[in-house]
Amino acid sequence: MSLWLGKLLTKLALPLSAALSLMALALLALVFGRRRAGLALLAPACLGLWLASLPALAERLAGALERAHPATPLAQLAPADAILVLGGATRPALAPREFPELAEAADRIIHAARLFHAGKAPIIVASGGRLPWQEGPAEAENIAFVLEALGVPASAIVREDESTNTYENCVNSQRLLEARGAREVLLVTSALHMRRAFATCRSAGLALRAVPTDYQVAGHDALGRGLVPDPEALLLTHVTLHEHLGFWVYQRRGWIR
Repeated sequence: MSLWLGKLLTKLALPLSAALSLMALALLALVFGRRRAGLALLAPACLGLWLASLPALAERLAGALERAHPATPLAQLAPADAILVLGGATRPALAPREFPELAEAADRIIHAARLFHAGKAPIIVASGGRLPWQEGPAEAENIAFVLEALGVPASAIVREDESTNTYENCVNSQRLLEARGAREVLLVTSALHMRRAFATCRSAGLALRAVPTDYQVAGHDALGRGLVPDPEALLLTHVTLHEHLGFWVYQRRGWIR
């Protein structure tokens, strides 16, 4: 399966695209006089989209996934040989942007710099390439730019700039780390992404300790806020289900063992 097709099918399987696809089919059925079939398609589309947009459900789903790898306080974290920070945290310097900008998951880069300055490892591997249809440099370059702005010396940054997904992040970084004699690695990525990333990198041969950041669920349960649909909740549900689907696909492809 091509990279483009895999990305497309993944998006189509997630709540917003799935609901809109069902709605389109429902509309076609109604246009052709198939009222019962149209309503049968429309009902699950609307119900699924409503449920996916509820903060209470979104935070319960995301929280369960984030708790798979609890956070370790910085003071209690033992040093390692290297820090591996995964991409998905920046936007390229394309006009009107003058410089690379931080995306939602930018906490990954900030936490990697924090670990470096705390003396937890002497090098940081910035892992992230560029999809064929994207413009600008590989994301590893953007991550390195931000790390240097945060005071990490260029000599301490290793760029892995060829990967297009989490599996390639892990396999390509493993080669770079092995060449530098790094035996124990601190893996930095978003808490929602950590379960899949950790299992994939471990299967690729890396000796890891998980250092999650970018937590989406904190504080009290969202149930007390009521059952009012919210676009941020829909996004959180989307990302959470994407991780579950990605984990399942990686297992089927043998990338997680």
